[in-house]
Amino acid sequence: AAAPGSSASEGEDAFMDASMDDTAAEVYSSDSSSDSSSDSEEDEDEDDDLPKAPGHDLGILLTWDLDDTLYPLTPVIGRANIAFSMMMSKLGYTDVSPRDISRTVKEIRSEYNDDPELFPPTYVQLRTKAIRREMVRFITRKNLEAVAVDEGTDVEKLTSPIVTLAETKAQRSLDNSAVRAVYDAWENERHAAADANVYPDVVPMLKRLQRDYPHAVMGAVTNGAANPLKMPLTLAPRFDFSVSWGDDGIARKPDRAIYEAALERYKEFAPGDKPMRVWIHIGDDLAYDVGGSSAVGAKTIWTDLTEDYGQTAEARLWVDDPATAERPAWSTAPEEELVMRKKLAEGAKDRITATVSQMSQIPDAVRRIVRDVLDE
Repeated sequence: AAAPGSSASEGEDAFMDASMDDTAAEVYSSDSSSDSSSDSEEDEDEDDDLPKAPGHDLGILLTWDLDDTLYPLTPVIGRANIAFSMMMSKLGYTDVSPRDISRTVKEIRSEYNDDPELFPPTYVQLRTKAIRREMVRFITRKNLEAVAVDEGTDVEKLTSPIVTLAETKAQRSLDNSAVRAVYDAWENERHAAADANVYPDVVPMLKRLQRDYPHAVMGAVTNGAANPLKMPLTLAPRFDFSVSWGDDGIARKPDRAIYEAALERYKEFAPGDKPMRVWIHIGDDLAYDVGGSSAVGAKTIWTDLTEDYGQTAEARLWVDDPATAERPAWSTAPEEELVMRKKLAEGAKDRITATVSQMSQIPDAVRRIVRDVLDE
């Protein structure tokens, strides 16, 4: 068989409106994966009598998408946005909501899409740019309101030079550490919430895979701000590395560079006598996960999960008219990007190696793929 790599965005940014009402508090306190994260001896021994998996002694790379593949994104963003709102209020920005940031992220993404000469920022840069822009708007508005009171007029009647001067002063007065504090609060809670909301059958599934293939290297490939190594209760003990858009200038999925980076990381963790024979990428996004990884030589497992898992790909990507579709509140991809992504997804359907509707089906799918590779 040809070696993986020899052939030829969690992607969505995520800010949704969240406030400290009963619904938000319920989301904030949810911990759906606490039972699945314990590593008891009973769990470790339950499959001892299983026959050895085909190719169990081979070098295998298993790479994973994260958002909406290993945990549902909507409750994770709900919790992160509560932390965002609390930090903004603590710093005095009481009128800036997650929905404002979501709108501004979309605005910035459109600006980059409209000018191909601009280098697209990473999702982290998008969020920090959006936070900064909204803070500047907040400070500018407060300054203009003060001027209007002094002048005995309405803000709308102030002249353009006064408005421009207020914006300039706001830019200069904004402390970058405040922007970073808000972003860090959001990202830290995002990781804690993801750790608490990993699908209940994910950890047992990962244990089974690592029992079947003890030499397998586990890695994440993500466009988002998630890192499994920052999820100590569930994913961190099972993963070796994470590759994200923006790491050392890496392009986002579906660009081949991010997958090639994962192939390079394999070499850091694989046993010296175990060259990689099989690479399988698992994810929920047809365009970015299936299409992107298969173009670099991966076998693919598409996680088209049952409704109770709460995936959002169908609402985000499988719509007839992206301009009018009711998408998740945190989705900030411009309509033109969604149109392009849908076309890529349609073209990736024939690159699916296996499809699962339950996470517990993945070990058997991996076994079949490995067996087929060995038979090639």
